[in-house]
Amino acid sequence: MKLHTVGFCGVDDTVDLCSLLLWFPKRRPRREGTRQQLVKLNEDFAGWIEWGVLLRPDKQGSPRYASQELLPRLGRLARGEDPELPGRLRLAAHLCGDDCLRAINGDIQHIKELQKVLGFRRMQLNPTKANQASGWKAVEAAANLRKLSEAMPELELILQVNEETQELFRLLFKGDVPPPANLVVLLDASCGLGLAPTSWSPPEGVRRFGFAGGLGPSTVLPQLEAMSRACEANYKDAVVWIDMETHIRSKDSGRDIFDLSLVRVVAQKVAESGWLLKSNL
Repeated sequence: MKLHTVGFCGVDDTVDLCSLLLWFPKRRPRREGTRQQLVKLNEDFAGWIEWGVLLRPDKQGSPRYASQELLPRLGRLARGEDPELPGRLRLAAHLCGDDCLRAINGDIQHIKELQKVLGFRRMQLNPTKANQASGWKAVEAAANLRKLSEAMPELELILQVNEETQELFRLLFKGDVPPPANLVVLLDASCGLGLAPTSWSPPEGVRRFGFAGGLGPSTVLPQLEAMSRACEANYKDAVVWIDMETHIRSKDSGRDIFDLSLVRVVAQKVAESGWLLKSNL
């Protein structure tokens, strides 16, 4: 098993964008503004670092959810259009709440508008109760996601797979019609709550998948070992990704913040671990 991407989700207004584009190891950063530091950090690991932006209209501007003012700034960085920051962020949108339901219900135009703002390459759907995106019907949702995949072939769609989405997963991946070429799955039994499973179980017959749940500075390496053991039987040569959110946050003067110091610890450990594809180093 090898990693092609490590995702850090929950970029919000507690992050200075300069610090997002800055990275740590290949060269020691000069003492300069955090905006410039962010650019350098991201450039050193642009091949495998992905920044996740949670989208849920009723939450934007609260912890874990970038404000409506920050979203277009992130989009400019994703497209390399920010005149002050010459870096480029690799973004993924993580849809929750009404934004997720609109995707599930086939509102293709809404998704195109979101992509226009943010410039993301991948989009994760979290259609669960924990993410305030339940009540959909699996048959209709599967048909709508097929239409969305066809309408936006340049976008990789990620379905969060857990107990709540099993029927939707089955309809998309186990039926007579092959799944869309740009649809992949993220295995997250905790539905985004940051809890590690007792064991990892790659989905049978699905070649493109990622893992999430309980990952952070103290757990990422042992959990990568556990994932690799789970892949050994049927997916020995799998190239996967991992994503994390809860355990890269901390409290700063009572504020819930996206903690780049924790992100750096994870990224440094992964960079030195041997799990990354050589092409990403």
